[in-house]
Amino acid sequence: MRYGGSGILAGALMLITICPAAAAYRWIDDDGVVHLSNDRARVESSHRRATPDQAGPFPEPPPQGSTATPSEISRFKERAELRRRESVTTEVMRLSGLTVQVDLLAMMILGEFDRLRSLGLQPAAGATPAVAETFGAEPLRSNMQEALSRSLEPERTRTLLTWLRAPLSQRIVGLECVLPTAERQTELTDFVNRLPSKPPAPTRLMLIHRLERATDATEGSVVVLAAAGAALRKTLRPFVSPVAAVGPQKGGAKARPAVDENARFRTMVSLLFTYRDLSDADLGRYVNFLESPTGRWFTRTIQSAFLTSLDPFDQPKPPARATAAVVKRPRVAETAVAADSND
Repeated sequence: MRYGGSGILAGALMLITICPAAAAYRWIDDDGVVHLSNDRARVESSHRRATPDQAGPFPEPPPQGSTATPSEISRFKERAELRRRESVTTEVMRLSGLTVQVDLLAMMILGEFDRLRSLGLQPAAGATPAVAETFGAEPLRSNMQEALSRSLEPERTRTLLTWLRAPLSQRIVGLECVLPTAERQTELTDFVNRLPSKPPAPTRLMLIHRLERATDATEGSVVVLAAAGAALRKTLRPFVSPVAAVGPQKGGAKARPAVDENARFRTMVSLLFTYRDLSDADLGRYVNFLESPTGRWFTRTIQSAFLTSLDPFDQPKPPARATAAVVKRPRVAETAVAADSND
């Protein structure tokens, strides 16, 4: 299964990119049934149905001259703020490619469940719907949106959206969100085989190193994938015998998995492949944003939201009423990045 990274994260699950791709697409119909198909249009159509551009109409304010009580006015303001945050979060997920990436993560987890059953795991009745209800595209996307909505700081989100709406950002997201196919895997293999005779220029290598460090691509991938495996095991535990249960990783589900140099090398190769058609100048602008305070903040926010969406019931509940955010003057570096992204 392949993951290309979101428009900002640039590879929180990048290790999936270098895994063998299946010959068929996996997609989920309107009834939540998982299908395998070679028809890419079916997958893209499923994504479009599942990700509307708008979060819904905003609530109507009390009419002028009405006798609305202070509590009714307060409830209206809360509903309007909630709807605004939902709309902003939906736009961030759509523009950054996160909607597609969450769907791919859901498909990967469902695929791992299928793999375990093919290896002989025989869970009790009810396991399949439990896994689908927890890790299906729709519930995982909903969990991700809720977790992300709680973390989007207004000031930094405005700077983020300035970048995400820019043509360069949308071009990069398009490169990162290519769906996995056998043909794509063949292209990657050919690319790797040509590297010894056509090594990347030092400038390109430097940019890729900066991108990997700014996004924590390798370690972020390992952490999220380990969390996905732990969440799947936790869901399956009530449905399998203690002997058949897939045990947690050494050190427990909370332990930070180790990252070896081979994983880092594979991530670097995957990054070189993903951005191979991007000029050094455009890649440099992308890296500059990733290294900015807003880029680093969003990288951390996305990884945290992924972990929360994988185990939403193990997270602290949000406060009943959010406090008003303090508006600060944008940093000079972020202002410059935002202005540059409009060029």
